[in-house]
Amino acid sequence: MTLPQDASPRRLRSIARAGGGGVLLAIVFVLVFPPFNLWWLVPIAPAALAVVALRSRPWPAVVGLGVPMVGAWLWHSWWVGDISVAGLAPLVLYLAAWMPITALLLGRLARRGWGRAWPLAVLVPLVWVGLETGRALFVFDGYPWYLIGQPLLGWLPLAQIADLGGVCLVGLLPTAIGGLLADAFLGRGTRRCRRASVLGVAAFGVVWTGYGLVRMRPPDAGTAGPTILAVQTDLPQSLKVGWSPEGQWRDALRFYGQTIDAIDALDGEERHVDLVAWPETMLPGVGLEVESTAVMAEGGWWPGTRFVELAVDLQRRAGTPLLLGSGSFEGLRVEGDRLTWDARFNSVYLLDERGPDDAARYDKIALTPFGERMPYISAWPWLEERLLAIGAAGMAFDLDAGRSPSPLSLIWESEAGPEVAGIATPICFEDTVPSVCRRLVWGRDGRAASIIVNASNDGWFGDWTPTRASHFEFARYRAIENRTPMVRVVNTGESGWIDSDGRVKARLPGPQAGWLLAEPRLDDRRPIYAVVGDLPAIAWSLVLLLLVLSTFLPRSSGEPSIGDAAGAS
Repeated sequence: MTLPQDASPRRLRSIARAGGGGVLLAIVFVLVFPPFNLWWLVPIAPAALAVVALRSRPWPAVVGLGVPMVGAWLWHSWWVGDISVAGLAPLVLYLAAWMPITALLLGRLARRGWGRAWPLAVLVPLVWVGLETGRALFVFDGYPWYLIGQPLLGWLPLAQIADLGGVCLVGLLPTAIGGLLADAFLGRGTRRCRRASVLGVAAFGVVWTGYGLVRMRPPDAGTAGPTILAVQTDLPQSLKVGWSPEGQWRDALRFYGQTIDAIDALDGEERHVDLVAWPETMLPGVGLEVESTAVMAEGGWWPGTRFVELAVDLQRRAGTPLLLGSGSFEGLRVEGDRLTWDARFNSVYLLDERGPDDAARYDKIALTPFGERMPYISAWPWLEERLLAIGAAGMAFDLDAGRSPSPLSLIWESEAGPEVAGIATPICFEDTVPSVCRRLVWGRDGRAASIIVNASNDGWFGDWTPTRASHFEFARYRAIENRTPMVRVVNTGESGWIDSDGRVKARLPGPQAGWLLAEPRLDDRRPIYAVVGDLPAIAWSLVLLLLVLSTFLPRSSGEPSIGDAAGAS
């Protein structure tokens, strides 16, 4: 990044001072997430940003915050380089830009209009959470990873507030504390004002913590649900992308044997299994539809019916329903010397003793931005094709989004006899998207699913275990928001079992193969989040937008300052 031609030693010193705060912010932004999980450091990040925002002019603040945050986002996003070196740089620059933008808006509000009368304990949560909501939910279809409130899982009572308005609002507490620290460091406002801020934030924290303690149930609360065998496979993404026919058959047989070994081990312990779950797309082929497999078999196309027959045989040997991740097609047919289709989906199937003809299917409804589709750019296929050729040669964004968030119905044997359990099955990164999981669990008329089973493939992360662990942590908020237990079954890990309060009951490390038996307990609570969804966070963002727009109105000579509002000490 080049400096303006009129840069002076004073400007350089100003950038250096801002850079000190930016480095602190970036270091904390790394330490509070896996693998370090120093969650109690979270308030230091917004405090550092607020100090830079109020002590620096715009250009030094942009440079001083932006450059260190490039380093922090490189740490969190390093795995992207193994997929697309050309895509890593724009992703990191885009994400790093949010901190300078936050600082610029915070500085503007704190110096103009009514914001001059407000303590940073109010302004910092307003700006940080408001902008973060936009980044998480809207811009480029949203990127809800590494939000400021997510590390509060380190002490679960602090995370329970997510069942009121979603994970975005969990950031209000650490940013309020950060704003309080910044006001104290800057000496902003009168002592009376700062005392009022301390009391206000303390009361806010007490109510917040009290709510969390009340909402958390004992670990054994609720009724026993169906037991789920999660089979964690270990297929490297390098093989998954170029999965040869020989490799597909070899690996599918290996996963088959891994599953039977797990079933036999559990039978030896007299432990019952109600559902066996495989990760995303670990069953090769064209899905379980008879129409699609018939086209493949009749035309002599690989794999014909091989994998359908393998799945049916596995279901019979296991003696329990299977949840299988696979691709699926509608209108698959041969035209000339090639296969074509009307629609292609990333799907999971529920296969039971009734066979493939009656296997229920869920199609992924939220395609991963820049992994399965290009937001905005996909409207121009020719442009998308050229960008893929530059940044991800060999990839093709040819998936279609599913049409409805339909849970699957599992028939299982409870102590009282046969029961039906609704299973929400978010695929891949859908477990990090709050609105998708809410729609799957709650539908339009109340609870549609009592358990979430996330089939995912974290082979994309390679050996970069911090992001694999982070994916698991972010998914825990879906269990809290919806008061619904979750089972994650993930290629290369981390698979695990989470209760409806976000407790980790069992967890498999990655990237090796393994299995675990989840024994979730059902929760009959209907949280406020089920009704309002992300509307509170969206409303928060709209308030921020209105206040920012108000700063462009003509200034009044009678506008109060923070000192005027508080009075003399």
